[in-house]
Amino acid sequence: MDMIAPLAKTGAISASMNLWLAVPIGFVFGFALFHAGFTDSRRIAWAFYFKDVGVPVVMFSAIATGMLGLWGLSLIGFLDISKVYMLPTFLIPMAVGGLIFGLGMVIGGYCPGTAAAAIATGKIDAIVFIVGFLIGSLIFGDFFPVWGDFYNSDYMGAFRLDQWLGIGLGTTVLIVVLIAVGGTIFMRFVQNKVWPSTDVDPQQGQVIKLQGALIAVAVLIGFVFAFFPSESFIDDTVETPYYIVPKVIVTPGNSE
Repeated sequence: MDMIAPLAKTGAISASMNLWLAVPIGFVFGFALFHAGFTDSRRIAWAFYFKDVGVPVVMFSAIATGMLGLWGLSLIGFLDISKVYMLPTFLIPMAVGGLIFGLGMVIGGYCPGTAAAAIATGKIDAIVFIVGFLIGSLIFGDFFPVWGDFYNSDYMGAFRLDQWLGIGLGTTVLIVVLIAVGGTIFMRFVQNKVWPSTDVDPQQGQVIKLQGALIAVAVLIGFVFAFFPSESFIDDTVETPYYIVPKVIVTPGNSE
């Protein structure tokens, strides 16, 4: 069958409709952030101390769910993965940026997206965080010539984990699922050891059973995907036109 998604790229919906859909999707996403605890700076900060690992567990779940869904829809011919934007890799700058970003989350208890959602709930600390974020963005932009070369360095294109590891994409999907499951179990174990809870939740047993069933399904799907070659998911012979590449610096004698 013909590829249906991404809807705007395949012409299933117009570009303007695609923008309008972002509004209800944003409301649903914000609602999910609120119920996952992402609008509480204390819960986000507690994750770094293993006092409450609910936030990283939700992130692990989102990564595994999105990844399995993406490759599954691609496998059945519903999603044209070549039309999906893939973030280009600037390895060292991204590693440094990730470290700074993590420090900011520990200190402020938010990221820009969760802070915006927290403002909708009336959190004053989120407003302070956003103000600081905007000031930092202005400083970053004004002094960009100072670190612009480093910012655009170590460019690797849209480089994937399977390419880096030299293994099949399906196998990589399985590995990431197992890491997500293992990371969740490990963080829960450390939380219970470091911050043992004396409260007894009568519904905890049912929650654990449900989580166990969902984990089993995710691992099973991951094992199934591991047997499919990368070509079943994505055609590496054609580079998607939606990649962002560094700006070419024109020098004397260089006509590119």
